[in-house]
Amino acid sequence: MKVYLLDDHALFSKSLEIAFQPMDISITSFTNPEFFLNKLKKEQPDLALLDIHIGELSGFEISKEIIGKFPNQKVVFLSGFDLIEYKNEAIKSGAWGLLNKNVTIEELYDDLQKIHSGTNLLPKCQSTLDVLSKREKEILKCAAEGFKQQEIAEQLHISRRTVNNHLVSINNKLGVNSTVSAIIQAIELGIIRVKGY
Repeated sequence: MKVYLLDDHALFSKSLEIAFQPMDISITSFTNPEFFLNKLKKEQPDLALLDIHIGELSGFEISKEIIGKFPNQKVVFLSGFDLIEYKNEAIKSGAWGLLNKNVTIEELYDDLQKIHSGTNLLPKCQSTLDVLSKREKEILKCAAEGFKQQEIAEQLHISRRTVNNHLVSINNKLGVNSTVSAIIQAIELGIIRVKGY
């Protein structure tokens, strides 16, 4: 099985290459997304393995680009975090799996073999958790960065009342009763990403 890995952590990538050498999986790792995509255009591997955050880029967007150009290409995500939002985004991007970086080599090998054999390890539908809308995520991220409701309203060109309504909706969806609690839960679930977390 031929696997191309895109991960900006060079040490992790090389470690994975070495770990799979005795097995029947050949991993070629890349840290540069552009070089990775150019290589994919010339030769499609059995699996394309992606990190979720590649520098400032989103692995989910890269997955959509790959599958848009090569619909038969199997894309799999590797992450150190088992978050609901990551699973939802992986499903939406058309991926075949979201595998945890913290598993053993043997477990990772087994999962890759299952996907290679045609087993999709992601559920067909998104989690039953109410996923926040794009606007709600924008507002919550602004709140997490310390902006007050009026400042958020000005930034997003909406009324303060609309901001407040969205915050109430966010609290209801996440089952919390304050914006601070919503921010904490959203960060823990991977719904928003804030610098320093």
